Amino acid sequence: MTTQSPPTVLILGAGLTGLTAAYFLCEQGYRVTLLDHPSWQDGYGTDPIDAAPMLFGCHRKTQTLLRSLEQSETIRPDATIPLEFRLPDGRIEIYRSTHLPGALQWMTSLFGFHGLAWHDRWNLFSHLEQIWEQAASLPADLNSRLADEWLASIGQSQEARERIWSPLIQWLTGNALGRLSAAVFVQQLSTVFLGHTMDARLTCLHGSVGDRFIAPMKRAMEKYGATILPQTEIPDLRFGQDGISGIRLSDGSQLRAQWYVAALSHLKLPALLPDRLLTRYAYFAQLGELQTLPEIAVQFSGRATVAHPRLLLLAGRPFHQLTITSHGPHTLRYRLSVISHPPLMELGDGELTTLGRTELRTLLPDINHDTLSFEGISRQDQAALSLNPGAALLRPIQQSPVTNLVIAGAWTDTGWPANIESAIVSAARCAEIIAGRPA
Repeated sequence: MTTQSPPTVLILGAGLTGLTAAYFLCEQGYRVTLLDHPSWQDGYGTDPIDAAPMLFGCHRKTQTLLRSLEQSETIRPDATIPLEFRLPDGRIEIYRSTHLPGALQWMTSLFGFHGLAWHDRWNLFSHLEQIWEQAASLPADLNSRLADEWLASIGQSQEARERIWSPLIQWLTGNALGRLSAAVFVQQLSTVFLGHTMDARLTCLHGSVGDRFIAPMKRAMEKYGATILPQTEIPDLRFGQDGISGIRLSDGSQLRAQWYVAALSHLKLPALLPDRLLTRYAYFAQLGELQTLPEIAVQFSGRATVAHPRLLLLAGRPFHQLTITSHGPHTLRYRLSVISHPPLMELGDGELTTLGRTELRTLLPDINHDTLSFEGISRQDQAALSLNPGAALLRPIQQSPVTNLVIAGAWTDTGWPANIESAIVSAARCAEIIAGRPA
């Protein structure tokens, strides 16, 4: 009696997205091989050197994956932190999510948040109450409207939009309020703040993406017997009538599998596909229309007796946010970042360093700035995905038109901005498609 061999999957890309897909498939008994190339970085805050993300409770796929990976790891406890808004007049307003059940949670949190003027809070509450009681409904044209215009239409003042809504959604999605789709704004704010009691609870993870996700998954891959094959040249995908027939490597050898997963950036995937697929299917042709947004971050470190992480969302400042995280015993890292802001993008490193020091003196006047050490400046081309009206229609679902090819990545259609939750959701959906259990 012969034993049936396990189904085979070949994954292009061994970054966070590819490893997550491999992890889910190995748990289900698939035999997995991953190909990796130095140019196949995931982007969108999921690369190994990126800081581990700050997670809301509603980021369930990421939270579940973390718990699974940490079963055999010794992990330092993460910290729960509030959302802090620094207003143009220098005041700090804190949004705290209460632990009351159901609608009482967001009602109490909203009315207790003084970052919004009373009339803005009341207008927002009245609008939400009408929808809740089905006396009103959301407009059908949110996908074609800008978030800033929609907020104004429900009575949110310009002050509220500039001081609170703009820095909040800029941090959540990387997109400016005046360019973001209203549909994305409503979906994100509803998911985070109008859901279950713990959905708006914010946790700051220590370490990097490599520490918390990629290294543990690589150790798990070894236990499962999965293979990671580093490549110095881009492999060649071979297509037949029934889909991908194999992959030819630079040494002339060929790999074959029953399923193929492309866990690559949308900027790298088209180069692997023949012209006939790019011209025949809008699914692939539209990849070139997706737009990415760049980020600049200036980092410093300093000694501290108490390592307390913070997230400070900034209104009316050159940078969009300041994150303060633990960086070793009694050391804090201060990271000032901005996404898609041309005036700063054009500055040189020296000017950015000076501006960063000046901003820290303004934002944190009580710390000893003479002890701060400059750590460096990072520039990322793929920090966020542009989510302007109409962009959602360009994001592809995970099942491609090629029968045995599925697509994973933070940039695919997941209902999330291009972030770590989106990357993990896309990987899970690919695994579900392959296993015959589509979401």
